[in-house]
Amino acid sequence: MLLAAAALKACALLTAADVTSVQGEKPAKVRQSTPQHDSSRCFIAFATAAKSISLEVTRGPRAALLADRMREAAEVEAEEAGENEEHAVELVSGLGDEAFWATGRLGGLYVRRGETMLRIAIGGEESKEVKLGKLRLLAGKALSRLTK
Repeated sequence: MLLAAAALKACALLTAADVTSVQGEKPAKVRQSTPQHDSSRCFIAFATAAKSISLEVTRGPRAALLADRMREAAEVEAEEAGENEEHAVELVSGLGDEAFWATGRLGGLYVRRGETMLRIAIGGEESKEVKLGKLRLLAGKALSRLTK
């Protein structure tokens, strides 16, 4: 089966207006990686480097595997993390079929809809709540342009 994602370009899911409204400045540069058969990446740079945005789209079996891993990690975190500890992975409600907030090197907002997983990350030292608010807005825009 050929995936419809073959021609999908992550950069097509967010407009300059989308990212400007969230980050408060216009993007300086947009770099689209060469799309693979099941994934595509986009990096949106700003004059203020800390405002940069990364978007990755993965479809098919890799997306399902990633969703399974995120779900399992969120369940383990919910059981094992202390009351006042920040969870490395946690469920986020109200986006796609399921969504996760993850911290760390590959952190950001992961949103699954069907056989597609989006990962959106933003730079900077803003609080988790501020970043998650911005990422929710960006994810909503990206999901609205994603073919079902």
